[in-house]
Amino acid sequence: METLRLARATHRLLERGVEALEKIGRELERYNDRQERIDDTDS
Repeated sequence: METLRLARATHRLLERGVEALEKIGRELERYNDRQERIDDTDS
């Protein structure tokens, strides 16, 4: 039973890590899009 709890906790931790990386990726895309728009208006 202890192994099952550990496996569930590990699975949740991995899920949260993946979700965090996905959020970071979306924020980086938004940042890059903003920077491109700013660069285009500077030209």
